[in-house]
Amino acid sequence: MPVSDPVPLDELQIDRTSPVPIYHQVAQQLTALIQSGRLAPGQRLPSETELALILGISPMTARQSLLTLDERGLIRRQRGVGSFVSARSFERDVGMLQGFTDDMAGRRVLTRSRILRFERSAAPEYVIAAGQAEAGAIMLRVKRLRYANEQPVALQDAYFAGVDFTREALEATGSIYGLLASQGISVARGEAAIDAVAAESEANHLLNVPLHAPLLRTRLISWDAAGSFLEYTYSLYRADLYQLRARLGQQ
Repeated sequence: MPVSDPVPLDELQIDRTSPVPIYHQVAQQLTALIQSGRLAPGQRLPSETELALILGISPMTARQSLLTLDERGLIRRQRGVGSFVSARSFERDVGMLQGFTDDMAGRRVLTRSRILRFERSAAPEYVIAAGQAEAGAIMLRVKRLRYANEQPVALQDAYFAGVDFTREALEATGSIYGLLASQGISVARGEAAIDAVAAESEANHLLNVPLHAPLLRTRLISWDAAGSFLEYTYSLYRADLYQLRARLGQQ
């Protein structure tokens, strides 16, 4: 059902002296409003003509802005009806080595986590098969359900080698990468495998999705600045609320 709350277009600032195209400026600011929850799923956006009149830009520029949001999967456009904020309002740049908390904070998204497991555990088979740990090696395991704007969006099961911190310290800060940085440990390099899987019983319950619903899966291995193996994180993201973005280029 469409949401009729007013769109805060008075907050949009256009810098006509900037080298950044105006359509991109508008699209980026609307993206921030969507990802912060200020524009809710189902909320109707102004038409191209309305957007042009309100912001003092050309209809073509307004059209380019909305097309950009459509290409990002942030809105859905219905001919003769209008443009509406899509339910898929969170995205992650898989080319960035950044923790969930810091990534969402940069988008002004309210986050929290529920710790499901915090224990010493044997290295998982994926890490052993990748040659990063011996069978039976003990790692610090932290499994968490991640929320964005009070919606469960990701289930993350992380294993860390050669680091130590307490559950209390994690609950106080919310960021493992932040805790590692405070110990002088930085995540310098990583490799991620990405695919799609069907939600099984645990993910179905915790992420509040139907059984066998599609989920995005990432398996990340990272190393510290010295080249030592640091982390393996297995993540499941809700495909209806999340999209993964990668920046591509030719070498």
